[in-house]
Amino acid sequence: MMVVVRLYDYPELKDALKGKRVFLWSCGTCARICGVADRDSISRLAEKLQEDGIELIASQTVSASCLQDHIMAKTDMSLLQSADVVVALCCEVGAETLSAAAPRLNILLPLKTLGQGRRDGDGNVILCRAEDIAIPPNGLELEEACLLTGTKPGPFV
Repeated sequence: MMVVVRLYDYPELKDALKGKRVFLWSCGTCARICGVADRDSISRLAEKLQEDGIELIASQTVSASCLQDHIMAKTDMSLLQSADVVVALCCEVGAETLSAAAPRLNILLPLKTLGQGRRDGDGNVILCRAEDIAIPPNGLELEEACLLTGTKPGPFV
């Protein structure tokens, strides 16, 4: 699985979306497992954005953002393309796949893909492979990887 984390906090995300029609897009696989985009956190984020005056036209979670056939089969493409910006809560590959499905989209990716990882028997996300981080043989727990990279674990709200 891809290990994804937040690049910034909610106020920065909100500021980037002011005055725009927003489609909130999320991945139900890696981003969900990493804790940045499960159904509850997406609902909370959508509610908070609307409370703060952001025009949210839709919110959608697909089972895997990296599978273009899933995107095409389960997404109202005209609604997606009517957004000024699509907030992609998925890995970089998922955002690239979304862009390939709808090339004219303005995609905001507020997450960073740290690398590849796994979930251990206790449910902890472990970073196993990364290009710019030295990983010990047993991997790095998500929180430790975030400290090393200046990123943030967990949902926006």
